[in-house]
Amino acid sequence: MTRSQPSSPRHPILCRWPNPRLVKSHIAGRMVQVSVATTLEERAGNGVFVIDTKGDPLIRRYGGNDRGKVPTYRRDGRGKVLGSDGYLIIHRDGPREEFSIRMPGEGSSTLRDRALFQARVHRVKTRRIRPRDESQEEAEEDFVPLSKSSKRRRTEEPESDGDDKPSYRSIEGKAKAHEFSDSDIDFDTDQEGDLNPEADDPLKQRSIHLSRRVKEHPDDIAGWLELIAHQDVLLKAGESLDREVTKGEMHSFAEIKISMYESALAQAKRPEDEERLLLGLMLEGAKVWSSSKLDSRWSDVAKKHEVSFCLWKARIDHKVTDLKTFEYSEIKKLYIERLRAVAKQSSVSASPGPAYSANTDMEASRYEQMIYIFLRVTRFIYDAGYRESAVAAWQALLELNLQRPSTHDALPESEILSSFRDFWEDEAPRLGEHNASGWSHYVQTNGSVDSPEQQRDDDTVVQSRDVYKSWGATERLRATSSRSPGRATDDVLEDDPYRVVMYSDIQELLFVIPSTIVSHVWEQLVDGLLIFCCLPPVFCSSPWIQSAENDSFVVGSLRVFEADVLRKPNEPDVMDETKSIPASEQDGLRLAVSSDLLFARRNWFSFLSGWPCTAKSLDGPVDLSWVANCLRQLVISVGLKDLAEYSLAVDVANEPGNVKKRAKALIKKDPSNLALYNAYALAEVGASNLEVGRQVVSSATSLVSPASSAGGLLLFKTWAWMELDEGNKNQAILRLCASVDQSLRNVPGLAAPSPSQLLKARQTLLDDLEHQLSLRQPDEAILSAECLALLVYLTSQEGSEPTSEAQGSISMAMERLWAVSSELCAQGQAKSQAHERLLQAAARLLYHHASRGPFRRAYLRDQLAHCIDLFPRNTIFLTLFAWASTTFGIDDPVRDILRKVTLTDANDCIGSRMFAIRYELLKGNVHSTQAAFERALDTPACRSNPEFWRCYIKFSYARKQFRHKAKEVFFRGLRHCPWSKDLALEAYTTLINVMDEFELRSVFNTMTSKGLRIHVDLEEFVAKHERSKVKRR
Repeated sequence: MTRSQPSSPRHPILCRWPNPRLVKSHIAGRMVQVSVATTLEERAGNGVFVIDTKGDPLIRRYGGNDRGKVPTYRRDGRGKVLGSDGYLIIHRDGPREEFSIRMPGEGSSTLRDRALFQARVHRVKTRRIRPRDESQEEAEEDFVPLSKSSKRRRTEEPESDGDDKPSYRSIEGKAKAHEFSDSDIDFDTDQEGDLNPEADDPLKQRSIHLSRRVKEHPDDIAGWLELIAHQDVLLKAGESLDREVTKGEMHSFAEIKISMYESALAQAKRPEDEERLLLGLMLEGAKVWSSSKLDSRWSDVAKKHEVSFCLWKARIDHKVTDLKTFEYSEIKKLYIERLRAVAKQSSVSASPGPAYSANTDMEASRYEQMIYIFLRVTRFIYDAGYRESAVAAWQALLELNLQRPSTHDALPESEILSSFRDFWEDEAPRLGEHNASGWSHYVQTNGSVDSPEQQRDDDTVVQSRDVYKSWGATERLRATSSRSPGRATDDVLEDDPYRVVMYSDIQELLFVIPSTIVSHVWEQLVDGLLIFCCLPPVFCSSPWIQSAENDSFVVGSLRVFEADVLRKPNEPDVMDETKSIPASEQDGLRLAVSSDLLFARRNWFSFLSGWPCTAKSLDGPVDLSWVANCLRQLVISVGLKDLAEYSLAVDVANEPGNVKKRAKALIKKDPSNLALYNAYALAEVGASNLEVGRQVVSSATSLVSPASSAGGLLLFKTWAWMELDEGNKNQAILRLCASVDQSLRNVPGLAAPSPSQLLKARQTLLDDLEHQLSLRQPDEAILSAECLALLVYLTSQEGSEPTSEAQGSISMAMERLWAVSSELCAQGQAKSQAHERLLQAAARLLYHHASRGPFRRAYLRDQLAHCIDLFPRNTIFLTLFAWASTTFGIDDPVRDILRKVTLTDANDCIGSRMFAIRYELLKGNVHSTQAAFERALDTPACRSNPEFWRCYIKFSYARKQFRHKAKEVFFRGLRHCPWSKDLALEAYTTLINVMDEFELRSVFNTMTSKGLRIHVDLEEFVAKHERSKVKRR
């Protein structure tokens, strides 16, 4: 008996308590009868009835009544069904209740009945069924019983749901109630002895198949790896809605996998196979081996596999995260030794994973690896507190290799470095600083360049009654000032020996890239700089950069995410969810760069969303103006034209009022680049200057020539979207037709193309698309496909989805886009950036359609689910999928696709984990959000990221339920990230009210003993504070 949701407050719910007409009260052994009120008013006054005028607003969310408020009823006859030999069995799955009737002889295991109704029935452990031999028992009886014995009757009677007894045969000692263990289900006495569930268990059959495969072909390394990976599937099969995998089980499975790895290693013949197996072995060994054994094994691996990058990276990850043995100078030394070793290797790793380079690409792979190592070590130096040294190292490396004078190309490396040393120590303006003209110009003018602007450090001491809080705030202020390298002529603090960066401070980190290789790796250099600055890379054309983008030791400055977790989650208003818009402001985005994302309007995703949108001069690793200066100087001084659009986007984020000035400077440098005109127009539209944007596009189309047809198509596509966003469908159609029909380019905007012109435009775009695909020109093909799909959307009269006057045929447009997607997959471009841009364009069209009129959420989810299958980390696809997945039941498609696709080991990354936590903040509660944090920090993708730990600390402290755990989270984070000074300073800022003096001094002593940078000595600061207190008295 349950309550139903009221349709309005005018229809109150009357809930009767399950009391009989006469309430019997036993008092002193006597039976006293109390009469119950007979009228409705009297009953309501006595509390027998409850008049509920509000109902339960959470019924729609949880799909049922609150069981805690529903009275408990007893069923007479132990659930016996009148007129039947069966018993009524209630099965609960969350808030839902289902029932079945079990007949005598169908088994008595309550656990089995519950398993049948679990959401993950295919993950329940298999059981062996052993028939009960009753023939012998019956043969010994010399009479025929007229009724079943009480013993047998007890066996067949069902137990109540609350009678489940915990098993004590667990590897963890006493097993908890409601947990499955082998002793519960391995042996089930049942009449159906001929059944064999193992024959139908796909996991069991998969295990048998893989085991037989490696036994018959022991040298099949792929088979070994599949068998090892299958152990994770078996481990997760023990999970259920009310049970997680225990540490004991994880330990046992790790030992099984270690044994398999060692067996496979004995059969490995190729170096890359041995690398892959050793990497897995060491990662599993870290879960079960002692520290001494693990260090010993790593030393052996390092000696035998000196070339392997993936094994070196795993080893240094282990050393950096070991709090007991961590020391800053030792780790820095390991990085420098690796840089020197790679420069001398005769063969190098071709990618961050287990692979070796072919001779043709060996030199490019060598320097790509060195750029990655340089990125890792500079982030390490920065996070340890030596910020100016890390920034100066990037200035020097880019000047040394991208601004090198052409006269130095033939010089030996020692002479090049000697000349560069003169440039650095002369303290001329450097890359990223105002008036910087570069090393090459410095050599050409014999050092006759303008002097740099003098900078002055802020020596303010933040005042507070709590001396430790004051010290923490002052230390952070000094750290912010140190992001810019100082010079001897600057007004910097004299008592800080690291403030002025000399050439000798960064000399060990620098390396010279030959001029013949620079043209192949300059994109990786620029992307490395952007990742160091916690900005998304622009080219992402190398597997090294793709690996670095998801490296938990590199990702930082999660300011938007930090603000999100500090907001208290609200219960979602289910009636208003259809009016909500997707959360486009996020950091940690995973997108493929495109013009509409670099210069996004307010209702769409921005490629530069993150710290540039919060506090561009304080929240990032460097000032945003420094990044803007760097990119602009590289475009104008070095001539990196492909970087111009990104440079303009950063300028727009830094100085929105100077868009015109910056755009004209770039166009003047490259006047034939139509993409720059397109970027400038989008920047003006993004600043709400629609008419200016139209004028820019209109004037730029006059520059279109047959040689620049791709740039012209880009302009007309942008123009069409401008009109479409304003609701001008006819003008959007006209602009698309004009892209291939020159006669339509000068007609009035209100004119509409004729049917023949429409047909010509569609056929021309289709022909161009097929031609470009046949020539394997994915970038040009994507542009043609976008324009064709947009034209089909606006003009097609067919379609299976609902539409209105403001909408078009979304189903026909998506058919066109998926046809191109299939062709790209067939050409081996399934994971390419061009393919991802195509699907991002599809997602934009889907959202436009859904925001302009009626749409089916199921259709949107289906389309976006296909996109997520191809690109599981893409933030646009995940965000729109969540937006389209409003649900009132307990089934959540977002959590389901996260668990099955996005958060799997192969696809896991920090950006996806942040999305999962944001989703719980929006749709879940504090407990589900906290669980999402714990799951994320239990994975390699997030465990070693200091920013993620900082956000978790702030989340815990901001919630009363978890405030007592915030200190524990802090110490856990410090144990995993001992190199992070920002994380250590949380003790003096966020947690200052829950840390005692002993703990605060211990944290400071840990920082100093590990070699982290300290600007203000705590002992001196406390002594000075005490003296000032005495004076005030």
